[in-house]
Amino acid sequence: MNRFELVTIVLGHLGIDTGRFTYQWISAAEGIRFVKLITEFDGQISDLGPFGDKEGLEPDAVTYKLKAAIKALEGRNFRMAFARQAKQIKDEGTFGKFPQKDKLLEMFIREMNLYQTLLYLEEKRRSTEELAELLGVPEEQVMSFIETLKKKEMWTGELSTNGPC
Repeated sequence: MNRFELVTIVLGHLGIDTGRFTYQWISAAEGIRFVKLITEFDGQISDLGPFGDKEGLEPDAVTYKLKAAIKALEGRNFRMAFARQAKQIKDEGTFGKFPQKDKLLEMFIREMNLYQTLLYLEEKRRSTEELAELLGVPEEQVMSFIETLKKKEMWTGELSTNGPC
C-alpha cells in the first residue's frame, strides 16, 4: 500500500467522494497529457459541486473529522507503519504487503476517533454519552479513548455529568 491508496481509503471512510482526489505520474515532457488530465479533473470537481454538498456532509461535523484524520495520519503509529514498510523495501529489495489495508484502516479509525474525542473535549466539557453520540461509538469505547488521552497526558480535564446538550 502506498500513501495515495491511503488517502483514497481515508476519504472513503470520512464519507468524502473519492473522485475529489486523483494522482497520476506525469513526465515533464508530457505537457499535452498534463493539460488533459487537469482539465478532466477540473470538470470532475465541478460536477461534484462544493465540498460536502454531494456527500451530504454537515460542515461542522466534517471539520472535526478532517482535523482528527490529519492528526491521526501525522501521528506516531502511521509514521512507524510506513517506516517499517520502507525498511522492508530497503532490506529485501521488494515491496511487501505491509501494512495490510484492513489493519491500517482499523488503526486509522481508532486513532481518528481518539483525536476527534480530544477535539470535542477541547471545545467544551462533554459527557461520555454526548461524545458517544457525536462519534457514533459505544460509551465504553469513549471511556477507552479518554483513558488513553489521560495516560498520554493529552487531556487532563473533567467530563460533564450531564447527558447530550
